[in-house]
Amino acid sequence: MKEERTDLRQAEKELRESEALYRALAEKSMSGVYVVQDGVFKFINANAADYVGHKKEELIGRKTLEIVHPDDRKELIANARAMLRGEQHSPYEYRVITKDGQVRWMMETVTPIVYEGKRAVLGNSMNTSWALSRMDVGIVMAIIEAVYDGVYIIDMDGFFIAANKGFERITAISREELIGKHTRHLTERKYINEAVNVDVLKDLKSRSKLIRYPSGKEVLVSAAVVWDKNNRAVGVVSTLRDLTELNNMQKSSVQSSVLVEKYKKKLDHLAEKLELSKNEFITQTAEGKHILTLAEKVAGSNVTVLITGDSGVGKDVIARYIHEHSKRKEKGAFTKVDCAAMPANLLESELFGYEKGAFTNARNEGKKGLLEVADKGTLFLDEIGELPFELQSKLLNVIQDKEIKRIGGLTPLPVDVRIIAATNRNLGEMVRNRTFRQDLYYRLSVVPIHIPPLRERREDIVPLVLHFLNHFNSIYNTNNYIFKDALDYLKTYDWPGNARELKNMIERFVIVNPDVEIQVSDIDAEIRKLFKVNLTHLDEMKIRNSVGPLKNHVHQLEKELIKAALEMHRTLADAAGDLGIDISTLTRKKQKYGLRGGSN
Repeated sequence: MKEERTDLRQAEKELRESEALYRALAEKSMSGVYVVQDGVFKFINANAADYVGHKKEELIGRKTLEIVHPDDRKELIANARAMLRGEQHSPYEYRVITKDGQVRWMMETVTPIVYEGKRAVLGNSMNTSWALSRMDVGIVMAIIEAVYDGVYIIDMDGFFIAANKGFERITAISREELIGKHTRHLTERKYINEAVNVDVLKDLKSRSKLIRYPSGKEVLVSAAVVWDKNNRAVGVVSTLRDLTELNNMQKSSVQSSVLVEKYKKKLDHLAEKLELSKNEFITQTAEGKHILTLAEKVAGSNVTVLITGDSGVGKDVIARYIHEHSKRKEKGAFTKVDCAAMPANLLESELFGYEKGAFTNARNEGKKGLLEVADKGTLFLDEIGELPFELQSKLLNVIQDKEIKRIGGLTPLPVDVRIIAATNRNLGEMVRNRTFRQDLYYRLSVVPIHIPPLRERREDIVPLVLHFLNHFNSIYNTNNYIFKDALDYLKTYDWPGNARELKNMIERFVIVNPDVEIQVSDIDAEIRKLFKVNLTHLDEMKIRNSVGPLKNHVHQLEKELIKAALEMHRTLADAAGDLGIDISTLTRKKQKYGLRGGSN
């Protein structure tokens, strides 16, 4: 018995020492190493925490998905599960959001392990956002030489520039042999069967492949273009990771795997998602989630829907959301009509169409109206409050009878169209003033959906900023990011133009200032530009230094701008054009502030 207890104590001691050794290996690892159990971080080393822009202490016990970009969470889970099942062997990429609001690209592999007696996942990560073009060449060469993995660099003509010791160790190819030679030398000498960097030169797109070198080692080669500060391609850098060596390290440290070395993120990483992101209704508020839930429920029926809310809140996005989640998506199109954008006579012919010879200058073959074009689909009538009174009765008949008559036509034409209307006006008040038909109002508002202005759902400002920033970074191949204090500053602004104003500001900034961080001073300057007010005017109003609610100052400034525009222009149309708003919005704000001037 005494000998058994001695053996047991010895085994426990060896186990503790083994665990301490593996923990020390993980802490000293050059890659990011962490353990996830039940969806939360149980262990993370300093490199992994630094990659994602947090402190280790802040991450332990925290849910892992909280730091992952919302758009990548679903795909991340799918990739991780596939790797754990052995169905995927290559590392996968995703984005994280740092503590200060930056978006970084990460590359990850995961392995199933047992941690403290329970099933867990061992993860290895690497930050792929490092930009060689921003660093001194001498420093870069010193770093490359110090990197454990292989690094191989060629110019845009494909000729050898440099390689490090890691390249020689992994491939068993001498650097001296490659001096002055084209990278095709490796394939011509049959050292390798294909050159990844040659493929990158053809289309400038990053790629990774498994290549076997003369050393007999299986190597993961990742190649990407290097760009200079003027956004010109200057070469291709390849990183080589010895997978044979990695497998040995896994076995010796409880299957601890190490990720592939840094390489440039793919320029087309979001190309397939751009169409979807155009019409997303981004929200984190209870009101916004209720709107989406209601829209999804309504999508399953054919009832008419009336969407209300200020200009720019996303009424057209919700309308399209309803169509995209309905069965009509497979049968017909989503057709939008801006009732405020065209004269009454033209609007009637656009909606109902006309027969041959119906009026002067009519087409000889006649023309289908948009109600016919939208048959089996959805017709979105934006700014329905601007629909002329004489057309309101005709639209009511379409909703009730499911048929139309073209201008100049005698025969009714059946139409199966779902009507969604939207307005930023108070239709109830218009009904009381007899400028909008009561019966049409009740037929349109079978299901009313109201979208609050952005100033009433400030929790949505930061998600919208990150969404638009990522969206336009993808479109324009830029790498802009935003500081946390700038995000906080954005939440204090009232956004009179709502999400549309926010989207336009972010797009303008990305175009004019590519690849830089957005700071508070930049936001302040953009807001000044939006209002077309010079520094002297703003200083006179002392907006930034005065005491009192920001909303009061914004409303006062808005009133003065509208007053100035009405005094400068003879017509409401000219004043509205100068202010960058539609006539209906200008009319409503003119009445709100009790202003005069401007004729229809």
